[in-house]
Amino acid sequence: MDVRDVIDRDRVGAYHRRVDRRVISVVGLGATSTEVAVSVWHPVPVYVVCLVSSGVLLVVALATAWRRNRHLVAAFVVDERDRSFRTPVHAAGLFMGLAGLQLTGFLLAAGRETWAGPLGGLLFGGVLAGMWRAFWCGTGITLRPGGIEAGKSAGALVIPWEALAAQQPDRSSPTSWQVELAYARPELVTSTGWTPMRDKVEFEGVGPDFVAEAVALYAAEPGRRNAIGTVAELNRLQEGMPAQRRRIRESETPVPIRTTVRRLVAGSVLLAGSAFAYGRGWFVVSIPIGSVAANQFYRAVAGWWAHRRRGIRETPFLTDRS
Repeated sequence: MDVRDVIDRDRVGAYHRRVDRRVISVVGLGATSTEVAVSVWHPVPVYVVCLVSSGVLLVVALATAWRRNRHLVAAFVVDERDRSFRTPVHAAGLFMGLAGLQLTGFLLAAGRETWAGPLGGLLFGGVLAGMWRAFWCGTGITLRPGGIEAGKSAGALVIPWEALAAQQPDRSSPTSWQVELAYARPELVTSTGWTPMRDKVEFEGVGPDFVAEAVALYAAEPGRRNAIGTVAELNRLQEGMPAQRRRIRESETPVPIRTTVRRLVAGSVLLAGSAFAYGRGWFVVSIPIGSVAANQFYRAVAGWWAHRRRGIRETPFLTDRS
């Protein structure tokens, strides 16, 4: 049995189920293609199904992201067979991609008689195509004795430790899923796919302070790199940190009430604008504005909840010996 199947998922908050994202992605693409084909003869039932499905999938994606990232762990998944530390991969991005496919099907089915439908379908299809790797493989980083592998939305980076500067920048990004890198020899970095912003790497489920300090440590101390991928080395990483850094933190920065109110007002205004555009049949404008409104509501609730729950809890490290 894979050890990932017996880890207490509720405690570590990581997505460890053995689910093949690629199979789900192909099934989702096939379902959307079938819906678009059927809409030639039965457009109304198809676009209703697509709209409802996209809404359900969007809610599931947001709920998954909130549940899995509301507490960030100061730990890596330890893969002793591969000799690596890596960040966990969650299912929120996969559900978001499936929701985007259903929205594409809705636009193609509902707007078949006007220019808005095909244009909206092309726009959403282009966005999904540009973020294919996030849906297909997920995003995250893997630390090995030879360097870092960083999976991004549309490609991947392979960063040898020699390419990094010994002095890495302090984490200054306000986001909880990204850290910045400083390069001494950027020409050593190789990539596949489209990888803009090579000085930033994305991940989920792990505290950004912990990731930044681990990268800075191995960039400055070559002698410790060979121990990467062992539980003993992870313990050393955690022992060298203040006690609170070894615990779970809130993923969303607590914000004052006025910021929460401002986000709620902005979300309400955007939602009203989205509803108005939808009523006029401007689907290409309505759906993006509605997405931004949903993001404002999510950030308002997440910031308020983090403000309410400032506590921290101990967490075990994650181990994968498969």
